[in-house]
Amino acid sequence: MKLRLLPILTLLTACAVLCGCGADRSPGEAAPSPEPTDAPVTEELTADFLSTGKSDCTILRIDGLTVLIDTADADDYDAIAAVLRGYGVRRIDYIILSHYDRDHIGAAPMLIRDFEVGAVLRTRYIDKGSEYNALVRAEEAAGTQTVIVTEDCSIATENGTILIDPPDRDYGDDNNNTQIVTVAYKGKNLLFLGDAKKARLEEFLLNAQDSYELIKLPHHGDSNKALLSLLRSAPPVWAVEMVSGEEIVEEELLKVLGKQNVTLLCTADGPVRAVWDGEALTVTQ
Repeated sequence: MKLRLLPILTLLTACAVLCGCGADRSPGEAAPSPEPTDAPVTEELTADFLSTGKSDCTILRIDGLTVLIDTADADDYDAIAAVLRGYGVRRIDYIILSHYDRDHIGAAPMLIRDFEVGAVLRTRYIDKGSEYNALVRAEEAAGTQTVIVTEDCSIATENGTILIDPPDRDYGDDNNNTQIVTVAYKGKNLLFLGDAKKARLEEFLLNAQDSYELIKLPHHGDSNKALLSLLRSAPPVWAVEMVSGEEIVEEELLKVLGKQNVTLLCTADGPVRAVWDGEALTVTQ
């Protein structure tokens, strides 16, 4: 059984690392530490859920670090880069890729090309399509460190922690091989479910926390029994669904969200921004 989030995560950090230079890191260590940065450090967490249609990209800024959870499609690069440059970001400390579908990794090669990237954290269960091959070529060309996450792996900041939870086994399809990400910051938890479907969510439910302030829902409006169980047992205040205008959030999911008094925001209606300053979580669209 995997441990869930603890105040100090030294016991949770186990990942196998393959660096661009050919070195490696033994299991049992944390994700590589970020390099010093001249970016302004603010004691708050912000999460920008971009409006990129049927694709996922969230930009986290936490205690001076910039972290991307997924990178949407290749043709979403300009939108992602515009937000980063608008914040004055020149370095992305970590790119966390939940799985290898093109709507989650598509813009990663161009981001690695155009920004300094500290490390890319990705799953060991590989779907070797053209997008994956482009990602590997970009990592090799830039000498970017690649972390193949095989066990719970943490990134600690001054006031919070990002926990990457990989699947315990190969479920045989990309969506169920999603890495699930929990962001804990000053007593609040944000949960990013990638495109996890029933089998992966059933595994996650065994050790899920009791509460989440915000959940990024999986797979663009789809519903399943495990997801509904999670929402009933740990209902968030907010839920974000990454959808295009053509997609429909399934009726059963809407019903459960309504019964649990969860406020749902869909990125088809515009980007969503969450800010947690230690006193309140403010979510706007």
